Amino acid sequence: MNIMNKTKYNKANAWNIVLLMIRLWLGYRMFTASYSSVTGIIFDSKERVFFEKWFGEELHYPMPLLMAFLAKGSELSGGVFVFMGLYTKAFATLIAFTMTIATITANLGANFNIDGGFTISYTLFAIILIVQGGGKYSLDFLRSKKSIEHGL
Repeated sequence: MNIMNKTKYNKANAWNIVLLMIRLWLGYRMFTASYSSVTGIIFDSKERVFFEKWFGEELHYPMPLLMAFLAKGSELSGGVFVFMGLYTKAFATLIAFTMTIATITANLGANFNIDGGFTISYTLFAIILIVQGGGKYSLDFLRSKKSIEHGL
């Protein structure tokens, strides 16, 4: 009987470590993939022209610069919050939505094997976090623990 309880604890602990690794990897990748784009849109006129052409002429989005900023801003903010494990489910939802749209609109062409694989993987990682949350090693867990301790 004691062995069964120990096995369950180890599985739970292992799953929390897996959630931590998913959070750190997804958060890191979203941040690194978007930081230069966001700063470029804000501060670099060449980057703005690039994103206007890409999102406007190639992807046919209305208000292409705004859409590019929203997409890259979602990746950036989602990456930071998922990495920290703060509001994990909400920001994982934002990442999953953004990556799904990226897959459908930008990555279903000739570059699918390169870009589509990444965006689909990021979507799947985000879905795991939407379902499971940030796990024991997240700021969400600390927040919920403090809420319970203070009767909130």
